[in-house]
Amino acid sequence: MTILAITCIRDEGPWLLDWLAHHRAAGFTDFLIASHDCTDGTDALLSALEEKGVVTHLPFTPEGEKSVQWQAMKKLGKHGLYQNADLALFFDVDEYLVIEDGSYVSDLLPEDAAAMALRWHLFGNSGLGNWEDRPVIERFRYAAPDDIGLPLAHFFKTLHRPSAFKGLGVHRPKGKEARWVQANGRPLPKDFAAQQARINLFGIDGADERAWLNHYSVRSIDEFLLKAVRGLPNHMDKRVGHGYWSERNFNVVEDTRIDVMLERARAARAELSEFDSLHEECVAVHRKRLTELKSQRRIVNLIWHLTLLAGSTPPGPTQLAAHLKRLKALPTDT
Repeated sequence: MTILAITCIRDEGPWLLDWLAHHRAAGFTDFLIASHDCTDGTDALLSALEEKGVVTHLPFTPEGEKSVQWQAMKKLGKHGLYQNADLALFFDVDEYLVIEDGSYVSDLLPEDAAAMALRWHLFGNSGLGNWEDRPVIERFRYAAPDDIGLPLAHFFKTLHRPSAFKGLGVHRPKGKEARWVQANGRPLPKDFAAQQARINLFGIDGADERAWLNHYSVRSIDEFLLKAVRGLPNHMDKRVGHGYWSERNFNVVEDTRIDVMLERARAARAELSEFDSLHEECVAVHRKRLTELKSQRRIVNLIWHLTLLAGSTPPGPTQLAAHLKRLKALPTDT
């Protein structure tokens, strides 16, 4: 059985091996990774991993005005590994699959279903400013509550059968005729499959979901600075700053449910130790960048502001309703 993890990365070498190890331990058999414009050694690390059969590396050069992630998706979706996979999941290197009972990804999707929506669980920075080169899942332990009243916190990625769909997508594969289920096995609403633009599960009861994606979208302040400079793969022109931080830095509840997978992940990481020197080279590049960034007044001020924004407060239903009402009242061209 081929269970494929797919991602697109640029300059994320310091976090790559731990992400690979966690998901090898979760039961993914293959990894298809597109890379572009790397300047930190990520591409060299990926090439070395490919040489040893750990990943399939698809380097590419973005062209035109389409988002980089969209361009990558076109290439990844046409690749034979995806088209012939039994199961596939497109997700990012800051997203970690959690299976609460410690089982494997092959156990998740019922035989009569084509797709399972895996909900985000937003993790904050746990009060950490400095970047320590240790696994993400061991450093960040505080998150938003499961039932947070914020649509952004209920975005999802999709574990699916490629044969049941027309093509790969960022949050959901393309295709209007398929049976979708939640991560508790319950069917999603009948019209969900046809709602191609729907990329969140807000308003759908997530009780008893046995799997989800821990989304470490901010990490420490140091790591957030590096992300702000790198930009977002699907919105390269979108500024990553205070707003992005405040909408994702929730440190409300301690969440250690991923620990059921920790020992297997550590063992899988040890199996990748031959790539440690390339990993360390990537880390060194980012350490140097951090030193350069912190010599700039605007960055020093940003660090201070992020420190003061220690953790966001989940909105109440009245606050959310008022915000959505204000958004709806705006002219469409603003």
